[in-house]
Amino acid sequence: MKSRFFLIALLGLLLAPYAYGDDNNPFSGGVFLGGRTLNLNNQSANFNQYNGIVPGLFGGGNAAYDTDKYYFDVDGAYLGEDDMNIKAKGGMWGMFKFSLFYTDYPHNLSFEDRTIYTDPGSQNLTLPGRASATPTNSSLWPSTSFDYKIQRKDVGGSFDLTAISPFFFNITSNRLEREGERPWAGHSAYGFGDTVELPLPIDDHTTNANALLGWKSKQFYAALGGGFSEYGDSAEFTRFQDRFTTGATQAFGTIVGPPDNHSWTVNFTGSARQLPFNSVFAVNAGYQENTSSTNILNTIETGTAAAPTVTALSLSQASFDGDVKYYNVGANLTSNPLKDLTSKLYFKYFDRQDDSSQVTFTNPLSLGSGSVTNALFDYDKTSLGGDVTYRFLKNLKGIVGYDFTDTRREGEYDFFTTPGSAFGIDNVPRTVDNTFRGEIIYNPLEWLGARLKYQKLLRDTDTELQPGATNIEANSISRFDIGKKNQDMWKFEADLTPIEGLDVSLEYAYKLDSYDDNILGMQDEEENEFILDGSYVWRGMKFYAFFDYDVDTMDQYQRSGGGNPALAPTTTAFNWSANQHNNNYAYGVGTSIPIIKNKLAFNLQYDFEKNNGTADFTSQSFSAAQTAAGINNGNIDIAPWDDYTRQDISAMVSYAFNKNITFVFGYLYSQFRLDDGLLNGYAYVPSTAVNLTGAYTDQNYNANIYYVKVYYRF
Repeated sequence: MKSRFFLIALLGLLLAPYAYGDDNNPFSGGVFLGGRTLNLNNQSANFNQYNGIVPGLFGGGNAAYDTDKYYFDVDGAYLGEDDMNIKAKGGMWGMFKFSLFYTDYPHNLSFEDRTIYTDPGSQNLTLPGRASATPTNSSLWPSTSFDYKIQRKDVGGSFDLTAISPFFFNITSNRLEREGERPWAGHSAYGFGDTVELPLPIDDHTTNANALLGWKSKQFYAALGGGFSEYGDSAEFTRFQDRFTTGATQAFGTIVGPPDNHSWTVNFTGSARQLPFNSVFAVNAGYQENTSSTNILNTIETGTAAAPTVTALSLSQASFDGDVKYYNVGANLTSNPLKDLTSKLYFKYFDRQDDSSQVTFTNPLSLGSGSVTNALFDYDKTSLGGDVTYRFLKNLKGIVGYDFTDTRREGEYDFFTTPGSAFGIDNVPRTVDNTFRGEIIYNPLEWLGARLKYQKLLRDTDTELQPGATNIEANSISRFDIGKKNQDMWKFEADLTPIEGLDVSLEYAYKLDSYDDNILGMQDEEENEFILDGSYVWRGMKFYAFFDYDVDTMDQYQRSGGGNPALAPTTTAFNWSANQHNNNYAYGVGTSIPIIKNKLAFNLQYDFEKNNGTADFTSQSFSAAQTAAGINNGNIDIAPWDDYTRQDISAMVSYAFNKNITFVFGYLYSQFRLDDGLLNGYAYVPSTAVNLTGAYTDQNYNANIYYVKVYYRF
C-alpha cells in the first residue's frame, strides 16, 4: 500500500510544476486518482484472473513534452498495484525515436488452496513424515493457505534511427519473468488413478533481442534482420515425495519442466515496384536455429507401494542436446496487366531439420534386453498458388484462387528402433493439400455492400500401411490434424447504412471438416456462426448492440482395448463413439448520452454470454460390474460440458467541472457461473487414491464494484 501511494505521489510531483503553464508551454498531460469498493461473494481467482482489482485507491497519469525538435510522452496506470503498466516514447524529429515499457500483472489461477506438502511452490516437495502417516483430513494438513498464481513482469523497449535516410535501423528487446505456482498432477507408479495434485513451482525468464537494418526508396526495399532469444528455467526439476507409498521406504517422483534453450534467427526481405505490367515483386528468406540442453533422469520408480524400489536405466549418454533448424524462402508477384485485372502469384518453402542427439536407454524390468531410442522428426513444406481479381462492373468484382501445398515428413517412429517393423507406426509421411477459393464482392447501392466467399480443401495422404495383424488398429486410424480431409467453408458479409447515422453489419460463416476415410478417430466437425452488429448515432447520442450465435458439433469413433474394430465386442475390447455438441450465444446493448455537451455524459452497457455443451457417448459393451450398477448407453452422456453463463453491467457518469478537472462515477456488476461435468463437485479430496488441493473450487462469482475517479489535466 505504501509503495502504491508513493508512486502516485511521485507522478503528481513530476507533473505539478507544469500545471499552470501558458498556452505556449510544451508540456501537457494529467493525473488521475480514484478509489473503489468491491463486494465479491466469493474470493474467486477467475474474477481476478488477469487483474489486481481490490478495494482501495488507484491512480496514474500521463505527461507529454513536444517542441519543434524533441518530443516525449509517458503514461502509467494502476501504479503500485498487481497489474500496473508504464509506457514511454520519445525522440528527435527526423533523427531517432525510442519507446520503453514495463508491465507487471498476475495470472491468478486459484486462491486459498491447501496441500499435504510442507513447502508449496518449492522444488523439493516433502511430506511432514512417512506417506502412510499423512492425515486424510484436509484441516490437519501441515501447509498454510497459499495461492496458485503466476506473476508476470515484462520490461523492454525499441530504438529507431531515421537520420540515415534512405537507410533505416531498428532494434527491439524485452525480458519477461514469471514466478509462482500452478496446479500439477503427480502420480504413483503402482496403479492407475493414484494421483496427487501438487503446487508446481514456476520460475523462468525469456529474453528477446531483434535488430533490423534496411534501405528503401520509392522503387526498392531491402532489409536484413536478426534476433536472439534465451529462455532460462530455474525450476526445471521438481522432486516430490510419493504420497502413496505405504512401507518404511519412501519413494520420490520427479516432474520435468522445459529446459534452458536458445534461438537464433536471421532473415532478409526485399521488394521492387514499378515493374512491367504495374508489378510488384517481393522475396523473403530466413533461417532459425533452436538449441537446448538438459540432464536426463537415469532412474525409474518400480516395485510396490509397500516396497518401492529404484531401478537404474542404462543410458547411452547422460544429457540430451536439442538442435532444430528451420529454413524458409518465399516470393510473390502482384501484377495489374489490364485495367480491371489484378493477379498474384506466390511460392513458399519451409524446411525443418532435427539434428538433436539420440539417446538409447534400457529398462530391464519392462522391456527385458530391448532398448528404446528417441525419434527425430524432419519435414518440409512446399506451397505455391495464386489469385486473380477481375472487376466486371464498377460495383461488382470476382476473385478466384488456388493453393497447392506438399508436406513431406521423415521419422516419428516413436518408442521403436526399427521403422517399418511389425510394431512401427508410420504417421502419415506425406500430405498434399489442394485449396480452391472463390469470392464475389457486390456493392449495388451506396448504402449496401456484400461479399460471398467459398473455400474447398482437398487433403490426400500417402500413408504406408504396416504389415501384420498387430497393425490392424494402427492402419485404421488417421490423425485428424494431418490426415485425409475434405473441408468446405462459406462466409457471407453485408454492410448496411440505410439512413444517416445507422450502421449495420451481418456475417454468417459455415465450416465442415469431413474425415471420410477414417475407420477410427475423428469423423467430422461442423460449425455455424452468425454475427449481427449495429450502431446508431442521433443528436450526439450513440446506441449500439451486437448478437453472436455459434453452434459446432464433432463426431468421433474410437476403440478401447485395441484390436480389429470389425471384430465382435468384448468387455475388454470394444468400439465406442462420442458426439460433442456446443451451443454458444452472446449479445450486448449499450448507449452513450452527452446530457450536457462537453460537460455531463452518461454511458450504460450490458453484455451476456452463455455456452451449452453436451457429450453423447455410445459404447458397444459394458462390463458385468457396470451392468450390475445400472450403467448403460442411456446414462453415460455428459450433459454439462463446459457450460457457463457470464453477464456484465456497467454504468458511468462523467462531469467536467472545468477544463482541467473531471469527475467520473462508475458501477460494474459482473457474474460468472460454471457448470462442467469435469469440475462439478471438485473439492479437497484427501482420499487414499487422490489428493486435491482445491485449485478449481473458486470459479463462480458475483462482483459489485463502485468507483470514483478525479482527472486533472493541464
